Amino acid sequence: MAIEVSFSSVLEAPPDVVWERAGRVSGVNDELWPLAKMTCPAHLDRIAAPTHAVGGPPVRSWMLLFGVVPIERRSIQFDVLEEGRFVDCSTGWLNGRWRHDRSVVARDDGSTLLTDKLVLEPRVSLMSVLLRPAVTWMFSRRHRRLRRRFHDGSGQIGRS
Repeated sequence: MAIEVSFSSVLEAPPDVVWERAGRVSGVNDELWPLAKMTCPAHLDRIAAPTHAVGGPPVRSWMLLFGVVPIERRSIQFDVLEEGRFVDCSTGWLNGRWRHDRSVVARDDGSTLLTDKLVLEPRVSLMSVLLRPAVTWMFSRRHRRLRRRFHDGSGQIGRS
């Protein structure tokens, strides 16, 4: 049984500034910190970089609890990769299939709407009982960190 969740936040910065942070693995890690960290080769940090070819070989990543304890190994492939949007599909040991669509859209007032849409298919259906609340909590927390980061419009990357 698939789990579908969606999260949106209005961020007080223009889309290019938001994407410069939200479209990087280092920015994702800032959202996850200090609870988790996602590994990635340094040259692949900017998710929209040409090195992430749509349909190309998968990017392998570890999810590290507290930045050090390996808890999940993922193989990530990109279905859509453009400035302001990516759609990645991945598989992992624990979570099974995962589809993540992240986009940033300009608003009339100069702010940005950032949206994360997720569809998860756990390996074991019983896992959905734990996975839905865990993903909901984690992405709610990530969006709180994004709103805090862009509250003053600076968009600077750093830990809060």
